[in-house]
Amino acid sequence: MMIWTMPQPFSANFVARLDPLHGLLACLRGQLPAHADWPRIIGLANKTLCTPAVSARLREAGLFPELPADVTLFFSEMERRNGDRNDRLMAQLDEAAVVMNAAGVSPLLLKGTAWLAHAPPERRAARMLADIDLMVPAGHFQSMIDQLRGIGYHLETTDLEPGVPAVLFRPQDAATIDLHSEYGSINTLFYRFDDLAKDAALLDLKGGIISLPSPVACTAILLLHDQLKGRDYLRGRIDLRHLLDIQSFASQFTRADWDELNRLFRSGYARNAMRTQLLTAKKLLDMDVPRTVTHGARARLQYLRRLIQLRWPSLAPSLTFLSLLDPSYLIARHVARRAGKDGLSKGATGLPRRESLQRLFIRNELGKI
Repeated sequence: MMIWTMPQPFSANFVARLDPLHGLLACLRGQLPAHADWPRIIGLANKTLCTPAVSARLREAGLFPELPADVTLFFSEMERRNGDRNDRLMAQLDEAAVVMNAAGVSPLLLKGTAWLAHAPPERRAARMLADIDLMVPAGHFQSMIDQLRGIGYHLETTDLEPGVPAVLFRPQDAATIDLHSEYGSINTLFYRFDDLAKDAALLDLKGGIISLPSPVACTAILLLHDQLKGRDYLRGRIDLRHLLDIQSFASQFTRADWDELNRLFRSGYARNAMRTQLLTAKKLLDMDVPRTVTHGARARLQYLRRLIQLRWPSLAPSLTFLSLLDPSYLIARHVARRAGKDGLSKGATGLPRRESLQRLFIRNELGKI
């Protein structure tokens, strides 16, 4: 006898293939997944560098007693070890601040380093960092490199290019220091030291003083870093760590703050990129975001494209190619070419150089999905 079964609806199959992501997102919202496949959830948390954040969210929600014993042990140990490393990073930051302060500079903190200093000490273990990002005035850039070399740092390369940070390291440290004198691009959003310092808050460490950009500036830099400098808008990639950072910085935003953020991303290409990222944060993390910074057909399409790529990764190159035909991107390319004729370097435009387009098609990248 032949038995007929109803085919599973496309939408159900689509969602089923994203179950590990849904489980991870539930954890990041401080909830237990409905159907917890812990090996796959932990695998995705490790890939996105969010394992300490998962541990912190579940622990703060009082859910550790409901987890399997081995899962609780793994999360607790990851969070503890990351906390130890972040304590080392804070000590390393303090030491660098002391020598910079001695030369009259209070460095600005960027990206994850800003989050680490913003966060209460008891929550610092929740964030994994790759490096320490600092910004100093362009006129003091070389002298700050010399200050750091004076306490044992070495330059990763002496061939420094305009707009590219100097990477300094010591064998005994937990991370490199990425030293910036500017951030962004003239066609999207561009920051010099003074642009950020005017609204920054000074923070006393144990020995040194650093400057924290405003929460709006911190959010803008993360959007700029991922969506435009990292080409995630074109590639359809997601960095969950940075979405969590944005959620943290924006948690106290007023309507005026959202309006300011919206004004910062003025061009069509940059604004579409911003809206896509904020819509992604809203959908994935239940982040409270006003519609004024998430609406638009391109943002919705790009968000759907991200989910499609997660379900069918082999489609990523084709969808990236289609993104390169986005009219707002093509207009930005045209503006960049005109800027190049006016004597600005290709790097200053913030758009992919022809010879580096292959980077757009990298699929396996640490921390991104």
